[in-house]
Amino acid sequence: MPYPFPLAGEKLRLRALETRDLDAIWTAYQDLELELITSGDTPPLSDSQVRAFWQQRIDAPAPEHRYFVIEPLQGQPGAGVLAGMCNLYDVDMRNRSAELAIWLASTELRGRGYGREAVRLLLGYAFEVCRLERVHLGVYDFNEGGVRTYERSGFRYEGRLLNAIWYQGRYWDEWPMRILRAEWELDRSMVTNGLRPYHTADYEGAAALLTTLDAEADPLRLLRYFWRDGYTTLWTFQVDERIVGLIPIHQKQTTRTFQLIYVLPDHRVTAQREVTRLLSHPG
Repeated sequence: MPYPFPLAGEKLRLRALETRDLDAIWTAYQDLELELITSGDTPPLSDSQVRAFWQQRIDAPAPEHRYFVIEPLQGQPGAGVLAGMCNLYDVDMRNRSAELAIWLASTELRGRGYGREAVRLLLGYAFEVCRLERVHLGVYDFNEGGVRTYERSGFRYEGRLLNAIWYQGRYWDEWPMRILRAEWELDRSMVTNGLRPYHTADYEGAAALLTTLDAEADPLRLLRYFWRDGYTTLWTFQVDERIVGLIPIHQKQTTRTFQLIYVLPDHRVTAQREVTRLLSHPG
């Protein structure tokens, strides 16, 4: 089935960059905060330099870079004009990988779900059209909105780069993240009962479980602790379409261990049996 162009969702579409977008791009370049967190300490650029840079990419696009304008649909704030960009850089067709980057031009358009929908659409393009195996990115610690967007879009943590950027009077860390084709396909599948890998659709149910077990718990902080631990994979135990357990499985070298403290008491025996069966198989 042909892939739809432009790439359209419920709130926005991703379309090709056009000359009519250059005014909005030049305006975005005047946002020092946006410039600092995307390009870093770049030299001042004139209107003509910015326009020439982007016009060249419109006239002669390089195959290793795929630029998409984020354009809200009619009835949405900012409809019909450039609200930001969501791009693939360094597209490597031999190794089937690329880097994803996104920015929104106006603070008024942030927090409306545009970023997450744009990322979802671009991942569909990356995996379905380009047939990539891997998409990666880096996100700074202070960018909580971006971190949440990538977590909810299925990106996994791949480490931590300490003191990666100077911003607002201090150094911040950067989190490398990635999503593989198999992980993207898993996150598109229907959630099922039983023991299974954590799914991006599990967050609400997982948060409800954790607050049931401990009313003082901070679900996001706890989940993020496991997501960022390079030796841990998080599994979900679901019964009758309800999450009744979250089971961290830790692996170091050839040893795998697990915890049942985040499983409702009535389901711990069954959960232990299922995890034991899983771990009895190599790999």
